[in-house]
Amino acid sequence: MSLSFGVVPRSSNRLRAVAAVGVAMMLAGAIPDTAGAQETRPIVVRVVDAADASPLAGVELRLVDETGTVGPSTRTGSAGTARIRTAAVGATLSIRAVGYASRMVSVPLGASDSDTLSVRLEAVALSLDQMVITAARRPQRLTDAVVTTEVVSRREIENSGASDLASVLTEQTGVQLQGGHPSGAGVMLQGIGSERVLVMLDGQPLVGRISGNFDLSRIPTGMIERVEVVKGPQSTLYGSEAMGGVVNIVTRTADPDGWQAGATFLGGSNGRLDGSVSAGGGRGDWSGTLDLGMRQVHRAPGVASTAGALADRADVSAKARWEPASDRWAEFTVLRLDERQRWASSSMFDFADNVQSGARLSASKLFGEQRFTPTLHYSSFEHLARSSRTGTPIAGTGDRQVQRLMEAELLYAGRVGGLAVDAGLEARREMIESSDGRIAAGDDGDSASRTLHAVEPFAQFELGGDAWSVVPGARLTWNEQWGTAFTPRIAARWRATPALTLRLAAGQGFRAPGFKELYLQFTNESAGYAVYGNPDLRPEHSDNVTAGAEWSSGAVYARGQLFWNRLRDFIEARPLPDAAGEVLYGYANVEQGLTQGMDLEAGVVLGGIRAEAAYGWLSATDRLTDLPLLGRPTHSGRVTLSGGIPVLGRVSLTSVYTGRTPMERDEDTGAVTGERDSFLRLDARLARRLPFGSELSVGVDNVFDSRPDLWEGAIARHIYTALTFNVGR
Repeated sequence: MSLSFGVVPRSSNRLRAVAAVGVAMMLAGAIPDTAGAQETRPIVVRVVDAADASPLAGVELRLVDETGTVGPSTRTGSAGTARIRTAAVGATLSIRAVGYASRMVSVPLGASDSDTLSVRLEAVALSLDQMVITAARRPQRLTDAVVTTEVVSRREIENSGASDLASVLTEQTGVQLQGGHPSGAGVMLQGIGSERVLVMLDGQPLVGRISGNFDLSRIPTGMIERVEVVKGPQSTLYGSEAMGGVVNIVTRTADPDGWQAGATFLGGSNGRLDGSVSAGGGRGDWSGTLDLGMRQVHRAPGVASTAGALADRADVSAKARWEPASDRWAEFTVLRLDERQRWASSSMFDFADNVQSGARLSASKLFGEQRFTPTLHYSSFEHLARSSRTGTPIAGTGDRQVQRLMEAELLYAGRVGGLAVDAGLEARREMIESSDGRIAAGDDGDSASRTLHAVEPFAQFELGGDAWSVVPGARLTWNEQWGTAFTPRIAARWRATPALTLRLAAGQGFRAPGFKELYLQFTNESAGYAVYGNPDLRPEHSDNVTAGAEWSSGAVYARGQLFWNRLRDFIEARPLPDAAGEVLYGYANVEQGLTQGMDLEAGVVLGGIRAEAAYGWLSATDRLTDLPLLGRPTHSGRVTLSGGIPVLGRVSLTSVYTGRTPMERDEDTGAVTGERDSFLRLDARLARRLPFGSELSVGVDNVFDSRPDLWEGAIARHIYTALTFNVGR
């Protein structure tokens, strides 16, 4: 038996819920006890897209009683179904899914555990009810965040066909990839380079920067539930490296009431071969996920030429969660990424072997309205650089570098005297080891490693309520090497109408000098130069003002951001007086910069077809010379069309435009001498569902094979096909 229900209007949700419960109670008193014993029972819920009836996975389902109290959540599996453990006949069911309008439906009278409650969800242009955590370091609705937060959902990741995070973010407005080798593909926000953008996994920082960049192509998409991007300085909440913003990778969480498994196999041009398997589920208080993947392609991240290039990656990630009650939980996650890279350099081959590891143990307990969340976090990165005249590295050679971060954190979220308070205390230990003698010896004479300790308390207070809020906050960072940094911020949100939200934020960001900038000791005798660190460096700082507006009304949305960043005390290598004919360089706080611009975006959903358009304008200049900063395009844009087409399947088309970009300058005059041409890229993908929970997709990246000069990374046309299997509920 299948029961199909229409949508309950938002304005009458509570009345309908109370009425339904009242009717159920009256009937329970009027019928025999045998019927009363059937008031609560399991029931199967199936959720589909209203446009094409395709099943929706990952939909959150919660029961709501007559008092408005919500029960524990469960999520639909790959078939769009889930079983509610204790569905009260006549109760109300809350249904939420990213990209769809939230719904409240009533469990019908007389439903039995053999029935299926079918619910059709209407797509919305922007889901303001979706939950985010990055803006306040706690879960909150997107519409309640005081800073603009952009979310890339699991569905969008799957529709892109991308197998790594860098490929996903390429299609986001106001996000520019930058790098080169061996650093790979980093991300730039608001014109502030990737070395000043913090990359996090489940809210915890990841080490693994090479030449300042964190290579996002290293991160597989299989383990990702969503990606949250907050542009502008977030140092008040997240400390160093968050000057330009943060990219928070939120991993998948299993449904404790069911299980599901999946596998994806992909092949494409340039020797691309990807394979991944995943499984997740739970029973009782326990749930967990496991993701395994292998990726290979004849390209190296950040290298334009594909000659002799190769990147092999293997990854494993797992998460275990114990949640005996809604007021407490504990979670443990682990991650390991292993990659081998090769690329041609003149008459030589260069190699990079990288191992990324991490673990997180976190717990949470609610005492009334006060929640405490302690976390222990570990992240490490091993990098081995080698060269050879052949395509095979020479065993036992190369320079090895190891980065490690250990952090203990205690977060508090609650209400104090009518104020919502988010506060925390972090203690961290960072270490670097180098086998090539490039680290200056410390007081103990050790030239192979250095260690730094830091303590960072922070807090922010939210005044106001649903219609408006003002949030002042600050962080104090103490580091044993360079001292202290104080980073305040104040942000405000005003919901002018139910559809329109305005935001304004002003604050500061900072980046601490890195190990190499502090302690580097490198001499290249063949080239006749040397570079030395400076232990007297101060942190870099930025001053920022950001204003944003967001309007969403069902099938249409629009949002925009204006930003202004003044950058000071930036660390750069500068020539030092010559010694015995050798050219010397040393790091110093010398650079000053200014970035300003806007990001605009709008979208509409009509008849199951989603259309989006976006435009970004950026001005980035050196404040000392008034010359443009390199690697920053003035104009960028994006147009996306996606939706289901009868017979064919689901089609997505994305066009990304990057304007002319200054790339080279004269060392004496500073004038720009080389520009990268504009780049218009079109990506296309077609996916069709097959029987037994499978899907076949084909795609083409850079359909017209555009190849502007001076582009960082291989961009030649890429064709691929993939087959995906999903089982479970």
